[in-house]
Amino acid sequence: MNERWDGDQTGAGVSDGEAFAPAIRTLLQEMARPDWNTEQPEAHVLPHLERWSAREGSPFALRSTALDGTVFVVDLVPKEAAPAHDTRPNVYALIATIAEPMTVVVESQMDGVDIFDVALAVVSGQSTFPKGHGHLVRLRIHPS
Repeated sequence: MNERWDGDQTGAGVSDGEAFAPAIRTLLQEMARPDWNTEQPEAHVLPHLERWSAREGSPFALRSTALDGTVFVVDLVPKEAAPAHDTRPNVYALIATIAEPMTVVVESQMDGVDIFDVALAVVSGQSTFPKGHGHLVRLRIHPS
């Protein structure tokens, strides 16, 4: 049997994911538009990240930001040593400060750096504006 997680007894799920697929398809269609990605993430996204990182008790310090093509790259470092299992909940708390009605997060790791690629989106019908828009943000959590 091919376990999908520790303790998986069946090797298979109970259904497909079609219940949520239409919204994701809509996001993909809108992201394909050449004018979808919103300008100036340093003006629209960065102030929220700076406030969150500067607050008392914040687990991360903002190290740097830069645009890499169309992706706003944000480098963070832990303020103090924390268990590895604390990284995800802390990063998701940070993402909540910039989240849009549709927020998709893809996690990966490269050379010991935890990477969270975040698509922030407002799709058609989620606001009073006729077209959707969004930002692409890459959060990189460097080891302390």
